[in-house]
Amino acid sequence: MSWVTASVSVLAAIVVSPLLAGWTVGLTTNPTAARASWWRPRTVSLIRFSTVAGVAVVLAAGASGGEPLVAWWLFAAGGAVLCVTDAEHHLLPARIVHPLAAAVVAALAMTAAATGEPGRLLSAILAAAAIGAGWFAVAFLAPSALGLGDVRVAALAAGLLGWTSWSAVLAGQLAAFGLAVITAGILTATRGRERGRAMQIPMGPALILGAILVTWL
Repeated sequence: MSWVTASVSVLAAIVVSPLLAGWTVGLTTNPTAARASWWRPRTVSLIRFSTVAGVAVVLAAGASGGEPLVAWWLFAAGGAVLCVTDAEHHLLPARIVHPLAAAVVAALAMTAAATGEPGRLLSAILAAAAIGAGWFAVAFLAPSALGLGDVRVAALAAGLLGWTSWSAVLAGQLAAFGLAVITAGILTATRGRERGRAMQIPMGPALILGAILVTWL
């Protein structure tokens, strides 16, 4: 990674931040917001824009160390929306995860075709399938602990890391669990009344940030 690459990645994240901030409103369960297409531009408050832009910049800067860069940048941009939405509503909507995954797969496929490395694309697909199956099993056995949104994001993050190596996939899982523990600790300290089973832990941010952190290892 070079500073030029990181700067371009961050600048691109800032440019699309107004659109990303609007998506965090359109993807909520609010009936008024749900009546309009979630991908349409919206006017948002300065606080929301600043929050989403800040998350997007941090994720984009981190993702600039991943390969292929386009796929990781897409993951960071979409991940900013997912992080904010999950933190606010405990929701990782399939309406954005599915198109985000399609865009990432397309970027990986084009890179594999351009570099003549179909094996790396296959590894990414197998990693996504394996991790997705494992998370789905947990969600099936303990639906109160995990949702299908968590399963989808875990599979997507694993697929990107699978392009690099299976050890990266494992590291991503460990990083995600570690960040989830930290998140749980923060929530326990700040939301004492929700301790125990009543407290929901947003896994999306941990999965996304964990995968991006691995790109720096």
